[in-house]
Amino acid sequence: MDSSNYQYADGNGNVYILTSSTLEYIPVKPEESSSGFYSGGEAKTVSISTEESNTLQSLFEKGMKNSAIQIQERVKMSGIITHMSGDQQNKYILKPGSAELTAIENRLKEIISR
Repeated sequence: MDSSNYQYADGNGNVYILTSSTLEYIPVKPEESSSGFYSGGEAKTVSISTEESNTLQSLFEKGMKNSAIQIQERVKMSGIITHMSGDQQNKYILKPGSAELTAIENRLKEIISR
């Protein structure tokens, strides 16, 4: 993945940062949540294999390429992919309930929960 990386914010505002060798999870704290009560749990960074990094990257790319599931404004339960490469940064907001969003979130949760 050279100098590019990905960041993903789920529908609750929890953030995942993907590099070629790690996945970092930055959870929402209750005081940052819209309800004032929701907590995303504990922050965590896990080492990932090249295969896991490539799988996540391809899931992000799939969401970034499918304009049919992208929306202009962030709404509750939407996800946002931020792709950073060099000094460029692009954001893609995915519709709540879309197959790509579900696949991304399921894989992220699976990896971070181990």
